[in-house]
Amino acid sequence: MLRSRIAGSRQLRWGAFAALLLIGSTGCVEPEQGEDPGEYFSDGDYGQVQDPIAFSTTPYDFTGELPIEDLKGAFADEVVWVGFSPGEPYPVSGDCDPERDWDETIPGVVNELPVEIEGIVTTHPRYFQKVSVCGVEQRYYGSYTLEDSSGGILVLKDSRIAEFEIGDRVRITARAIMKNFDSLAVLAYSDEEVLNSPEERTPVHFEEVERSFRADEDVYEVRRVTGRVVLAPTNQNFNEMRIQSLEDPNIEWLASVDAELGRRGIGPEVGEVVQVTAPVINSFGVRLLITALGQLEYVDP
Repeated sequence: MLRSRIAGSRQLRWGAFAALLLIGSTGCVEPEQGEDPGEYFSDGDYGQVQDPIAFSTTPYDFTGELPIEDLKGAFADEVVWVGFSPGEPYPVSGDCDPERDWDETIPGVVNELPVEIEGIVTTHPRYFQKVSVCGVEQRYYGSYTLEDSSGGILVLKDSRIAEFEIGDRVRITARAIMKNFDSLAVLAYSDEEVLNSPEERTPVHFEEVERSFRADEDVYEVRRVTGRVVLAPTNQNFNEMRIQSLEDPNIEWLASVDAELGRRGIGPEVGEVVQVTAPVINSFGVRLLITALGQLEYVDP
């Protein structure tokens, strides 16, 4: 009986030893290698991101149901003001005080509203605006500028998701308008419609200037300037750039690079010569608003 137990114990030890040998032998087998990805993929090439925009000196030859400049004529001569269509007044009576600490005001009634306007989009729809509407702070993350043959205007849009781009012809039904210090804007609208396909975008009309900007002539219209950068845009100056005329050093233009481009490090250095073709806005000074790479070109001096 004792002999059989000893024999069984030896068999167990030899069996365990054989199992370890098998495990060790399989561990020494070379693992199967996959295919070399280099046969299909290269290291790639480095290049500059392009965002071409077609520009033209040919003026637009159309307006919507109401020319944009005529709509701007309906704004009241106030610092801050809102106007609604007769059938769509502000819903809470006496609750609209856009003039803040001054006398309480009643929203204006604009008989021209609602009305269709249409124009060419001249700003990528992501311009941020924060305004107070009837005592309530509102944030618009996708605002853009629209221009027809008569002039341009700002359109306040709350979403950055848009089905259009610079050069698209867009029609909206304006239902409310707002003046916020120096900004004239469509506050509320409906029936936003793109009238062309992406392949049929209209070249953006511009006027090249050598003079200083004028608020009454240039705001919400596209201007082109060429000059040397004397203040580079950084996150320390809200991406503000100052450009000095090559013809007259006494003339300088302000330009703002929007936050999205600023976070990507888009912006020339001091001393570089650039050509900017972009809409003019009046926000803490009359300035160009750059929202796309195609609006900023580097020029050999």
